[in-house]
Amino acid sequence: MLLTRQLEAALPNQFSIPVDLDESRTRKAWGNFDATYCQSEGWPDEWCGEALAVGLAAFTNLEDQELAIRLISFSNSTTAARLFHGEGTVDEVGENPPGDEIDGFEIEQPNGAPTWTGKGINVRQGAVIAKIEYTWKAGTAIPSDRLRSLTDMVVQRIQQAQAGKPPTASAQ
Repeated sequence: MLLTRQLEAALPNQFSIPVDLDESRTRKAWGNFDATYCQSEGWPDEWCGEALAVGLAAFTNLEDQELAIRLISFSNSTTAARLFHGEGTVDEVGENPPGDEIDGFEIEQPNGAPTWTGKGINVRQGAVIAKIEYTWKAGTAIPSDRLRSLTDMVVQRIQQAQAGKPPTASAQ
């Protein structure tokens, strides 16, 4: 379980993400006393009814890459496990994936940006669920292990915060 301040600390910062995503768009966590923030971040209503806090960290390079990491914290891992339905396969998430449960997904091309594509990972670590969305412009050279590196970093930062330590994990 991570409360608002702990959840915000677990969110990646400009020092923990790859250098080619150097512009921070936002980094904020909110307590869930009003489900508006939770719902506006795209979490299911059922999850918002049980969440303690939600957070968002978003980064861009203002040219051809964007990254959004959303976290939602519950009172215990049993609640998070009940809500999370991971069906990740090896071709989606790799061998020995990070986290307690994991699921990969494709990001559909947004309206107005048909030349962009992306991939995402939903991962549960204890009582926290993360949604990692990484998008890029067609033709951009992306390291093949970038999404895995980002997922490892997010899981490690959640683990560090859950252990009462300052989150310091970073991705290359």
